[in-house]
Amino acid sequence: MGKKITKILSVIAVAVLVVGGLFVYEVNREHHYTPQTAEILIKSQDRLDSAFMLRDGEDTVVELSEHISFVSDVEKGTANLETTKKVFGFYECAINRVYDEYIPAVTYSVSDENIAAVDENGIVTAKSKGRVTITVTADQLTVEIPVTVYKIVNVTQLEQDIVLMKGDSVSLIILGEYEIPRENFYSTDANVVKVDNDGTAVGISKGKAQVYTYKDETKTEKISTQLTVKQPVESVNLKNIKIYVGETATLKGECYPLNADYGTKLTYKSEQPAVATVSGNVVTGVKAGEAVVTVTSGNGVTAQAKVTVVANPPAKITITDISKDEFSAYGGEKYTDNSPYASYFKISFSQPVMSFRINTISHDGVNMTTGQAIYNYAQVPANTPVYFAICINHSDVLITRGFSYVDRDGTPKQYTLHQSLKDGSTLSKAY
Repeated sequence: MGKKITKILSVIAVAVLVVGGLFVYEVNREHHYTPQTAEILIKSQDRLDSAFMLRDGEDTVVELSEHISFVSDVEKGTANLETTKKVFGFYECAINRVYDEYIPAVTYSVSDENIAAVDENGIVTAKSKGRVTITVTADQLTVEIPVTVYKIVNVTQLEQDIVLMKGDSVSLIILGEYEIPRENFYSTDANVVKVDNDGTAVGISKGKAQVYTYKDETKTEKISTQLTVKQPVESVNLKNIKIYVGETATLKGECYPLNADYGTKLTYKSEQPAVATVSGNVVTGVKAGEAVVTVTSGNGVTAQAKVTVVANPPAKITITDISKDEFSAYGGEKYTDNSPYASYFKISFSQPVMSFRINTISHDGVNMTTGQAIYNYAQVPANTPVYFAICINHSDVLITRGFSYVDRDGTPKQYTLHQSLKDGSTLSKAY
């Protein structure tokens, strides 16, 4: 029995050694794997995306293949991967897997051979102006590379004395399709004007700058132009106002930014002329209500404000007697009829009035008639007195004096002027 057990154990031990030996051999021998995928890597994408340029009468040859390589990718593995693995928990061994280097067959094609050609080595030759696509194929994978062929031209003249708005751009030269200038462009003040190598200028800030380039590669002859950058109006503002019926006010729009020098001329329009009319920059209240006034800059920027028109309270009249000396000393608005029997007084109103007049008044015992105006003033501001030295009396049947005006609501008012029988002061009476 003991011999039988010993024999069985010996067989098992041999089997274990054989299996273990095979395992150790398997995990340590070199393995060669065929990649499951092939990936095209572009090492210099910016080089490939840049334009291929064609000079006058010349071809430009660019080697494409040197910028492309192909690598293997097997389950995201890496060549010379080193790992450790336990065998039955008794020992470890390193697994060194070296993958076969695999370079797939690469072919090249071009979408239009009249513009560019590509040979089997990836050498691209420009032929004429235009745009093509170079297709690189490796196994089932492809990469498409856009190629633009430009013609390089000499710049002989520039647009002169250009006015440019801040933020806008302008081309300083006229180029054909797929043409670029031979020399770069330069600005004397990049804070005012920025210029690209293709001759496109951009207005950066208000001011002036020179932009120049050269006619030839030797940079012996320079040509230049001046650009004036203007700051356009970017926004406008108009404040809400309140006026009385018949009153006028000046509209004062504001342009922003404050240093704007283009589009600063403002125009105004009333959207409800039945309530308020606008002439130039003057608004006039027509009737009580609200009107919207639109202000527009010279470059089309708009804003709106509300004009509130309110009914006028009637003007209150104040007639004050003054002395001859006060009348003589007064330097403001005054009138005299040079009568030796003049009364001296001043008239003022609590609200502005229009068409203020001193008239001759006649009375035939029944009707009172307004005659010639001896004083005529288009408008009297509120609380602004007008001084008078004229002859008045208290008779109802003789020619006397009176005054008339139009209230701000458009109502005409008429009054007679006469003296008090008690103290001779100047009085008024509606008629």
